[in-house]
Amino acid sequence: MKMLVLDGNSLINRAFYGVRTTMTSHEGIPTNAVFGFFMTLRKLEQQNAPDAVAVAFDLPEPTFRHKMFDGYKATRHAAPEELRQQFPIIRELLEKLGYPIVTAPGYEADDILGTLSRFCAESGVDCVLCTGDRDSYQLIGEHVVVQYATQNAEEDIYDEARIREKYGVSPRQLIQVKALMGDSSDNIPGVPGIGEKTALALIAEYGSLEGVYAHLEDPSIKQGVRRKLEDGRESALMSLKLAEICRNAPIPSDPELYRKQPGDPAAAAEQLAQLDMKKLLDNLGLNELRSVQAEPTKETVQPVELISCRPEDIPADGTLDLRLSAEAAVFSVFCPKKNALYFCSIPALELSRAEGLFQRPLRVHDVKETVRTAGELGLGRPDVRFSSELAAYLLDSNGSDYTPEKLYGRYAIAQEAEGVGGESLRYARLCGVLQAGIAENGQEKLLEEIEIPLAYVLADMERLGFRADADGILRFGDRLSVDIEQLREKIYEQAGGEFNINSPKQLGEILFERMGLPCKKKTKTGYSTNVDVLEALRPAAPIVGDVLEYRKLTKLKSTYVEGLYREIGGDGRIHSCFNQTETRTGRISSTEPNLQNIPVRTELGREMRRFFIAEPGWVLLDADYSQIELRVLAAISGDPAMTAAFLSNEDIHTQTASQVFGLPPEMITAELRRRAKAVNFGIVYGISAHSLSEDLSVSYGEAAKYIRDYLRTYSVVDAYMKETVASARENGYVTTLFGRRRDIPELKSSNGNLRAFGERAAMNAPIQGTAADIIKIAMIRVHRRLAAEKLRARLILQVHDELLVEAPEEEAERATEILRFEMEHAVSLKVPMLAEVHQGKDWFTAKG
Repeated sequence: MKMLVLDGNSLINRAFYGVRTTMTSHEGIPTNAVFGFFMTLRKLEQQNAPDAVAVAFDLPEPTFRHKMFDGYKATRHAAPEELRQQFPIIRELLEKLGYPIVTAPGYEADDILGTLSRFCAESGVDCVLCTGDRDSYQLIGEHVVVQYATQNAEEDIYDEARIREKYGVSPRQLIQVKALMGDSSDNIPGVPGIGEKTALALIAEYGSLEGVYAHLEDPSIKQGVRRKLEDGRESALMSLKLAEICRNAPIPSDPELYRKQPGDPAAAAEQLAQLDMKKLLDNLGLNELRSVQAEPTKETVQPVELISCRPEDIPADGTLDLRLSAEAAVFSVFCPKKNALYFCSIPALELSRAEGLFQRPLRVHDVKETVRTAGELGLGRPDVRFSSELAAYLLDSNGSDYTPEKLYGRYAIAQEAEGVGGESLRYARLCGVLQAGIAENGQEKLLEEIEIPLAYVLADMERLGFRADADGILRFGDRLSVDIEQLREKIYEQAGGEFNINSPKQLGEILFERMGLPCKKKTKTGYSTNVDVLEALRPAAPIVGDVLEYRKLTKLKSTYVEGLYREIGGDGRIHSCFNQTETRTGRISSTEPNLQNIPVRTELGREMRRFFIAEPGWVLLDADYSQIELRVLAAISGDPAMTAAFLSNEDIHTQTASQVFGLPPEMITAELRRRAKAVNFGIVYGISAHSLSEDLSVSYGEAAKYIRDYLRTYSVVDAYMKETVASARENGYVTTLFGRRRDIPELKSSNGNLRAFGERAAMNAPIQGTAADIIKIAMIRVHRRLAAEKLRARLILQVHDELLVEAPEEEAERATEILRFEMEHAVSLKVPMLAEVHQGKDWFTAKG
């Protein structure tokens, strides 16, 4: 038999501080420790395959150690609120998953580990103690090992031999070592002035605390150490009692009692779903349990009649729900007067029968999929009035999964009946809840006039794609290969031999050991060779610059040359996927491939745009908003100085530089304008003086002065930013001009870094989100206008504040007028929206 014993408190703490990503549910409940703990537990079970598992926890009441010494653990800070909230969640989930939880009044989790390890050793049962606390090393012995969980979630196994190798003493002697050196984390005093090195040497020499004090007069003990030991004798003896883990806690002694029980995994699955922890549900294998064992909701008191019918017999009143799958399309409508749901399932191969149904007002999940399916079948444009996916996103932009299955769990929509009708009823319930939420938030226009129409535009953009010059991409790749090979040989020559340049470990050894360059940063696995380290080292040796260039070229070749070439379709065009629900601010994102991430900061990277071309006889029109976020900031804040600059069509960066640096506009140099530009855009993103100093390569004090002078110049902007943060702190969210909402739970965090992030997000989200809304409105208007004028020109790409239209040469002039007009008139604000349009045969040229 094998038993796994976990120090619950220790591992939860490790998980909380180890999973640094902000993780919260849609209700703002922090979940990073929950995620980290159960991922660790799963990994431990896979590694050890135990027959029994016990999870030990501290209790909030004082232990026998507190009664022995008032100062025990007195210096520990209270756990952050985000951590405290997760302890009961983890315990509930453990119970539902059938794991035995072990506590004992007056004893700590360490004492439970000690007691269980003794029971196992006496019974001949192998025992693995998993903890992030080295105190448990004293428990190692026959049948007992410690699996130590480090901060980065890597585990080390310690047995008696490894303890002796590392410390030079036995596991039990570590108690004596701690009695001498003390423990600041537990506030165990030890002997003042005696550190770990001295304590280990003394115990290795004399075997125990008693042995040390029996040989105080030995000449090998220095006079200063002797004096400290004499003065600290009583403290050492008390520390010995505090340091020793109790092995007699009052808990059941039979290891058989700690076998995992059946529990209620379905309830655990529902709880994880409520916490929006899809990845954990998947990793724990609990997803399947939810749909079949979910508890019914209160709405099941009056059962709904489910009526299967033919397409032509579906009642004509009301909005149709459409659920699409690879096998079939299911149409349904709920009739409140009859308390009945009518539904019909049409096989995918027979969907042509459903043309009339596609033209009725529809509620769907994925608008783009519905538009695409109808188009492929020649059924025309479906009339979508509501999208559960887009509605759920507007209600919670912090989410990561908006599938119906995820939403059923999040909103506790149970399946009330089996089969197709039951699923249709469940979906109708979900749509009703989401529609009520949208109405409560006042987001009907945002959904119906921006997000849903935009989905039609994106569906067309995905279908059309962007023509690519395949031969040009290959030639560019060949050119890069030559440059990469030359760089590789140059690096080998400077390094004195061949090595794997892509290996951080080998590169670190070459730079910092063989070549003796100054080491800037070291990690647990070796030398850091990240870009920041290498940039700082660039002046030290030519090889550093060559390595940076090598990395840039190899990434350009693998990601953008080879990656894009693979994505070229049979029609010679690249068809990206545009996502509406991926970003928190409302921006559209692009994947498979990401056309919004084509490199633009380097000359070589910009060259990639030459390989995106227009069809023969066509041209590309590239339109870009001018400083849209600053214009939005001026409009939302109402700052008179910033508004006046835009109304008079002045260069805002020159004007800012003139105000901040106290010089007339004609004396503003390119460098001063660059600095003002960095401050202008930095303010939108809540930039700190530290970050600005790095961006501009100036001192912290100088950067702080720039920000102070800026906020003095644009004092209304300063007041607006402060009011926005205060409002977000009170309400928990911020909104754009169009009602887009972003929840910011980080503002309530006890972690200063997270709060600072929340403040920056609160300042930025209304600006960036409003800019995102404006570009979406512009896309809808351009798309509709081109179609209304029966032009062949078509919108094919959006990149942040930039739109690309592909137009026949004879339509280029008219399409340019439409593109500029619709972008500049997408919205009416206190300051004008300006758009610049350029033309070319390829994206590089059209960008201007």
